[in-house]
Amino acid sequence: MFLTSKTYPLNGIWQYCLNKQEEYSDIQVPSNWYLQGLNHSGKVYYQRKFEISLQKDNDYYLVFKGVDYFCQVKLNGRLIGKHEGYFQEFSFLITDMLKDTENLLEVEVDSPKESVDIWPNKKYLIKGIFNHHDTRPGSWDPEYGQDKNTGGIWNDIFIEEKHKMHLGKNIKVSSLILEDGRARLDIDVPLNNHVFPQEIEIILEISGVGFKEKYKIDKNIFLSSGKNNIHLVKTIDKPKLWTTWDRGKSYLYHLKCILLNSKRNILDESSLQFGIREIKIDNQWNWYLNGQRFFPRGTNIIPAQWLSEYNNQKIAQDIKMLKEANVNAVRVHAHINRQEFYDACDKTGILVWQDFPLQWSYEESDEFVQNAVSQIGDMIEQFYNHPSISVWCCHNEPSTNRYTLDPLLYLTAKAKDFTRYIDIASDFAYHPYPGWYRTHYYEFYLLPGAPFISEFGAQALPNIETMREMMNKEELWPPKWSVWAYHDFQYDTTFNVAKVDMGDSIEEFIENSQNYQSKLLKYAIENYRKNKYSKITGIFQFMFVDNWNAITWSVVDYFRRPKKSYHVLKIIYQPVLIGMDMDREKISLDALRTIGISSIWIVNDTLNKYENTYAEINLLKDEEIAIESKIEIGCIPADGVKHFSSPPMSEGLIRLNLKEKGIYNIEMKLKNKKGYIISRNSYVMEVI
Repeated sequence: MFLTSKTYPLNGIWQYCLNKQEEYSDIQVPSNWYLQGLNHSGKVYYQRKFEISLQKDNDYYLVFKGVDYFCQVKLNGRLIGKHEGYFQEFSFLITDMLKDTENLLEVEVDSPKESVDIWPNKKYLIKGIFNHHDTRPGSWDPEYGQDKNTGGIWNDIFIEEKHKMHLGKNIKVSSLILEDGRARLDIDVPLNNHVFPQEIEIILEISGVGFKEKYKIDKNIFLSSGKNNIHLVKTIDKPKLWTTWDRGKSYLYHLKCILLNSKRNILDESSLQFGIREIKIDNQWNWYLNGQRFFPRGTNIIPAQWLSEYNNQKIAQDIKMLKEANVNAVRVHAHINRQEFYDACDKTGILVWQDFPLQWSYEESDEFVQNAVSQIGDMIEQFYNHPSISVWCCHNEPSTNRYTLDPLLYLTAKAKDFTRYIDIASDFAYHPYPGWYRTHYYEFYLLPGAPFISEFGAQALPNIETMREMMNKEELWPPKWSVWAYHDFQYDTTFNVAKVDMGDSIEEFIENSQNYQSKLLKYAIENYRKNKYSKITGIFQFMFVDNWNAITWSVVDYFRRPKKSYHVLKIIYQPVLIGMDMDREKISLDALRTIGISSIWIVNDTLNKYENTYAEINLLKDEEIAIESKIEIGCIPADGVKHFSSPPMSEGLIRLNLKEKGIYNIEMKLKNKKGYIISRNSYVMEVI
């Protein structure tokens, strides 16, 4: 006899009202209510009627996979529970309240607008960028910075039927890689027994995803009444390790957990995926993946302002664009995303730095600290099994809470997870912005933020199609600056620090803006990467994609149209990158004849050693080759950097005795002995 669990979905058309004196109207669930045309902050009252056929001696749970932010739930007029937080999956036991006829489910959801007396410096909602950020609707404006509220039942809701003895949620798999290469798995299985104490059988089946490996644990265990936790251990002799896409295959394992009674009837079963890998980050921010040095070529990501619209298709598109841009790590910036995003990172081999959703300043009450400590524990429990997640970060750019809240979050996270690095806070010191908030982007030559940089960048306007969808004609050109500011455009830094020229049309402004962002990112990233390991241990550019139709630091806009800098990122984030020191954009003929071309360098982030390589460096004017040069490189060590000073091309420039001024392109190609291109790069030089 099989007694496995059943699921009864409750997604679909619900009814809602804004106060109980109104008539109810239809609304789609799941969805953030803003996406259903409800531009509202505060309480929304949801209800739905449903029927269910009850089975005697089984338990029933009402499961929510995500509600933003406060919720209070009633079933058939009885209060069954309350919850706070936007990202957690939570459930209520409803066995004694269900009827074997029609049932009425009522959910009061409250996503308030915080008072200007406390927002933004004494916030109490733990929503990170969804409630306060310079990339959200209204930016950080006191009047508009909380517009377009993210509230609602944004993820699935269903009833789960289970036997009185069943598996709890959040089975956790921890792996320890032994010195001899074996992996020891500790599998923590929560169990609920709502009947009398008795002996049960538990079977764990472990198999490779896409490769042939199978392991099994079969144990008889005496189960007490109430909640139980058991630990089962399995050693794997030759584990296949998860790693990033640029270093090998991202191997995953499948775990199936089966619970049986004394008659060997199946009571419950649950499945999950996990990976075996070892992440270490030392006090100097040196990263190690599976015992080998690792350099994250990262970006910050905030892919959606309203999580219900971030579906599997959009996730797949983002993952594809990330990999095509040669990104091997992402920082999920000041928010927690949906499970499907992390599943995709696991499968693709993209490392994840995960922020807890605290952004800037919050209130200092004991109640708030207690809530934050509880929610950071929820985050770790819920996302524990994702091998892609390498770091838990407690707070982004804290100020008043840095020494009164964040240490407690750090201790809680450390106690919850010994396998990952815990960062107490991503401080301003990690976030240098030369060329945007201060000075000139040439300051990146000095490696600000070293040794590890988790934010840097500059804004750029999106493409003309996106700008026209963002604003009407009268707001677009000449710019209506208040509307541009609402869409996150930063006027002062654009014109007074970056000194971007508006030009005579919106098209010229877009081109100038995107050119500036591209130059800054190329200069910054090349300077950071050529100092890999000697002075720099990793970088995360800010940011990858817009979370709404806005003007931000992204290289891809809300509609996934790439800016010019996306194509630049694809080049400068190549796992193997050839480059040259280019510290000036203009040079006189005399200086060019004297100095020539500066030193060149090659960065190799892969674990492959390249033998018998050479570089082709060509100087072109009007697409015609003025100089051709070939330089023997020889061996490029695995996971290292190789520098060359005064390459032969300098002599070629002198011999050629250039007389013509103008724009020249320098094209570089790194090839192996068969002529295969390993890396390419290019530069623009104006001879005056």
